[in-house]
Amino acid sequence: MPSGIEFFAIGDVHGQADLLEAALASIAQTPRTAPLRQLVFLGDLIDRGARSIASINLAVNGLTLAAADHLKILPGNHDLMLLDALEAEDALEHWLMNGGKNVLNEAGLSWPENSWSAISYLLQQKIPSAYLEQIANGPSHLILGDLIFVHAGIHPHRDMAAFLAQDRRNIRSDDHWATIRYPFLDRTGGWDANDPDPTRQQTRPTVIVHGHTPALREDLQHAAQLSVCDGVEEFRAVDLDIGAGHRSQLAWAHFRMDDGQTKMQLKAWSA
Repeated sequence: MPSGIEFFAIGDVHGQADLLEAALASIAQTPRTAPLRQLVFLGDLIDRGARSIASINLAVNGLTLAAADHLKILPGNHDLMLLDALEAEDALEHWLMNGGKNVLNEAGLSWPENSWSAISYLLQQKIPSAYLEQIANGPSHLILGDLIFVHAGIHPHRDMAAFLAQDRRNIRSDDHWATIRYPFLDRTGGWDANDPDPTRQQTRPTVIVHGHTPALREDLQHAAQLSVCDGVEEFRAVDLDIGAGHRSQLAWAHFRMDDGQTKMQLKAWSA
């Protein structure tokens, strides 16, 4: 990890605003381990849950609410579906079928009772522009030391830089950093096979921190269940999606340095 910084990464939120508010408060109360604190959202703030717009408002105010110094909101496939729906009528139905109806309900709108143009205009009045700007034009991923933060993952057999540089509007494909599942999820060979440094090839230091595919597919009852999120040893990956799209539970991770070693602590809130 870079020196002098700690990272908090929050997995898929899917409109679970109450849990997100509790998570941000918990992060704020966590004693600092470094001069700088970075907060990263891994995407999919919206859809399926009841309070997507409220979740967005919490996220864009994350610097204050989490007592952080830097904030990145990375785009997930649901965030990008919203962008498409705001810009093109033929993308609206696709978004609504994937959980967007709850966002319309929260905004007091419905389809087809409201026209697409009215929906697009009114949603853009209700949704913070800072969020829409980051999703549309911000980075697709974040690299901090040997940690790569991205919504869904990377393709193990493609050039990493080229894969992560794909157009964010190409999410109808499963071969994309916002949508990929396999062969990313079952990759055990690490992500450094093509590194010119033979030491990195051997030690495989790169770890992908992602969401998109739920690591936990049952109700969260005790902390030991979060071990399923930690795939560092076998998969060189950490999955922070614990099913917020279908259950009231939300996970995040704290990365910090301790005596020259990177330490990770997994935490979660459930209702």
